[in-house]
Amino acid sequence: MSGVFINYRRGGHSGVVDDLDAALARHFGREQVFLDRPSLLPGQRFADALAERVTDCDALIAVLHPGWADARHPSGVRRLSDARDLSDARPPSDDRHLSDARPPSDDRHLSDARPPSDDRHLSGAPHLSGASQPSGASQPSGARQPSGARRLDDPEDWVRREIEWALAGGKFVLPVLLDGAEMPTAAELPDSLRALAGLNAPRLRTAHWSADLAVVIAALEGVVRPDWRPVDPPEERGARLGGRWLAALTGVVAGTVLVGVPLLPQDDDWVGTDVLPYTLTAALMCCLLLCAPLIAVAAVRVVRRSVDDLERELHTVRHRTYLRRTWPIGIGLVLVGVYGAFRGDLGMLRALVLLLVLGVAVARAAAADIRLRRRDDDLWARWPHRLPDRVNRAELRRAVARLHLRLDRMTAPLSREQREKAGWELDDIAGAVRRVAREAARTRGVWLRRDHPWLLALYTLWLALIAALAVASGRAFADAGEGTVRRYVTLAVVVLIGVLLALGTLEIAYRYQRRQRRELARQIGGYRESLAARVAGMSLPARAKATAPALRPEEYAEPE
Repeated sequence: MSGVFINYRRGGHSGVVDDLDAALARHFGREQVFLDRPSLLPGQRFADALAERVTDCDALIAVLHPGWADARHPSGVRRLSDARDLSDARPPSDDRHLSDARPPSDDRHLSDARPPSDDRHLSGAPHLSGASQPSGASQPSGARQPSGARRLDDPEDWVRREIEWALAGGKFVLPVLLDGAEMPTAAELPDSLRALAGLNAPRLRTAHWSADLAVVIAALEGVVRPDWRPVDPPEERGARLGGRWLAALTGVVAGTVLVGVPLLPQDDDWVGTDVLPYTLTAALMCCLLLCAPLIAVAAVRVVRRSVDDLERELHTVRHRTYLRRTWPIGIGLVLVGVYGAFRGDLGMLRALVLLLVLGVAVARAAAADIRLRRRDDDLWARWPHRLPDRVNRAELRRAVARLHLRLDRMTAPLSREQREKAGWELDDIAGAVRRVAREAARTRGVWLRRDHPWLLALYTLWLALIAALAVASGRAFADAGEGTVRRYVTLAVVVLIGVLLALGTLEIAYRYQRRQRRELARQIGGYRESLAARVAGMSLPARAKATAPALRPEEYAEPE
C-alpha cells in the first residue's frame, strides 16, 4: 500500500498528531497515511498490522515530543516482558512473511501496544505516564524493572520497534520535533536507534503550523506516492454502423443498383439526334463528380508542408486559443450565408432554409465550444489522462504540449507524484506513438475498412451506379439498333475512368495519411525523448531544502 507511517507516543500532544494525520491525508490520500487509532480495524491483529504497514511504507514520521527520549514506565512494570518475546515480529526483510508477528497472549496488559487506550496522557515533564490502564485490566505477572525504567531501553517498546523496523528496512525516516522538543543525542538512544540522531529533523510548531507543515510535506513528497489513478479517455460519441453490417448493406444496395437501373424504362427521343442517352449523360456526370475529391486531395498533398505546419501549430494550443486565432473565418462564413439569404435571389423558402441551416450550425458550434472548453479544463486538472486506443494527431500533439507546459511550471526536484505521473504519461505517449506507427504500416484495404468504412461504401455504390448506367446505355443503343463495338468500348472506357478516378483519389489519400502518420510518429517520438530527458534531469536529488509542497495542476490555470 506504501504511504506514510506516523510513529508517536500517546500523550497530551495527541491532538497535534491527529492534525498532522489529517493534513497528510488531505495531501496524499487517506489510504496513504497510517495512524494507529483511525487506521486499525476493530478486532484486527495489531502486531501483524503494525509490522505490515512499517514494512510496506515509503516513509516513517517519528513524532518527538518534549521528553521523548526519557519517557519511562511509571509503575516500574516492563510491559510485555512476561509473555513470549515478540522479537520475531520484526521483519528482517521485505519478503518476510508477516504471520510471524504474533500478538501477545490474551492475559497480557496491552496498554502499551497500539492502539492504546484513549485516556493516556502526559503526567508531566520529563516523564511520560503513557501506560494508564483501562478499568478491569489485569496486570501481567512476571519480571519487574526498577521503578522509572526508560521505555526506549525496553526492546519490546512499540515506538522503538517501529523505528527499528524502518531503519533496518532502509525506509525514509523523518523525525519531527514538536513544540519544546529537542533532538536526542546518539548517547541517549539505544544502539539500534542511534542512526536517528544523525537525521535532520524539521520542527512542527503550533505558532508556525502552516509553514512548518509545508516543509514536512515537501520533504515527504520526494518519496511518498499519493493515491492516484490515470483517467480513462471519454467514450466515443455515438455508435457507428460498420464492419459486416455495413459491408452486407453495401453489397445489397450495390446489387440492387446493378440489376435495377438497367431495367428501368427509357425513352428513345435521342435516337437520330446528336443527343446522348440520358443514362450515358448521367454516367459522365458521375465521373465528373469524382474529379472533385481527387482535385481536393491532390491540392492538399501539393501544399502539405504549409498545411502540416499550420496543423501542428493549432494542435498544440488550447481550444480557447484556437478560437481566438480562427474566429474571423467562422464569422466570415456566417456573414456570407446571411448575405446570400437576404439578397432576394433565392426566394423566401430557400432563404428560410439557408437561415435554418446557419442557425443549426451556429448552435452546434456553440455546444461543441462548451464541450471542448470543459474537456480542456478537465484534461489539465485531472492528470494524467489515458490516450484513446485510436488517437488522432490533435490529441497526441496536445498531450505532448500539456506535459511540456506542466514541466515548465514544476520546479526541480520533482516530487514522487510528479515523477510517477510524468513517467506514466511518457509511457502512454510512447504506446500511442507505436500504435500510430502500426497504423502507418497498414495495407490500403485495412486502412479503408478501419478508418473510412463509409467512404469505402460510398465509392463502391458510386462505381456500381456508373457501371449500371453504362449497362443501361448499352441496352439503349442495342434497342435503337445503334449498338456498335465502338460504342460499347466507349461505355467500358467511361466505367474505367470512374474506377481510375476513385482509385486515384483513394491512393493519394492513403499515401498522404501514411506520410502524415510516419511524420507524426517521428516528431512525437523526438519530443518524447526530450521530455523524458528533462524529467530525468528534474528528478535529481535536491540540493536545497524545499519549503512548500509542489503545486498541483488543479491549483492553477493552464497557461496559454
